[in-house]
Amino acid sequence: MYKLIQNKSKPGYETLMDILDHYPQMRSEWLMRGDEPMFKTDDTKPEVKQASSYTGMPSVVTVDANGKEVIIVVPRKAEAGYLLARDVDDTMEEPETLSIPDMPGGKTVRAFEVSGNSMQPTLNQGDLVVATCTERLDLIQPKHVYVVVAHDRIMVKRLRGPVKRNEPIELLSDNRFYDPFILPQTDLKELWQVQAVVTRSVPANTNEAFDRMLVLLEMLAHDSTQLRGILLDIASRYDVKLVGEAG
Repeated sequence: MYKLIQNKSKPGYETLMDILDHYPQMRSEWLMRGDEPMFKTDDTKPEVKQASSYTGMPSVVTVDANGKEVIIVVPRKAEAGYLLARDVDDTMEEPETLSIPDMPGGKTVRAFEVSGNSMQPTLNQGDLVVATCTERLDLIQPKHVYVVVAHDRIMVKRLRGPVKRNEPIELLSDNRFYDPFILPQTDLKELWQVQAVVTRSVPANTNEAFDRMLVLLEMLAHDSTQLRGILLDIASRYDVKLVGEAG
């Protein structure tokens, strides 16, 4: 609690639930979203939880000329349209498609363009994540990366783990400068588990510095051997002994 008060850490879902259990007069809307008032009043009607509308089915589906469902790519520029559209034609006039060996196309597979740096160093700006649709929230794999499609945004985050019906979902960033994000389940539209990454960022050679050091050591060893030979030749000419030479 001291760390929370000093803003040294952020509360997780379990901590928020413990606070509400210990202080039943406190409103969950105020604790999680800052909506006033802070405490329940006598004339406040009993809080009715809105049922989750998550169906586990994507809202946008497209097929090729042969009627086969394909993997469509949702670039950053099409994000707003994707959130609102019920038909892919409303989202992009000519949607990009992606074909990956051993990964079947279909309405359960989708590719999203990564925006921002909240998932660095795992994911970078402009990467494409290929993900499969998660039909049930109790099937969420703990600490796996997911694409979360909410009513007003699309996010790529790591999820804490499975959630029960109507429970909020805790979204985590790999970039330690970003705080956890609590998403009400009623705001969730689609959930996709990341299975593959297509990246434009080629990692640097982590052994480059070590390789260069070996080259320098070899050069020093070669130079020292050559120098020692010259010194021995000079010493023999003037009949002197080098320090360290046997008598």
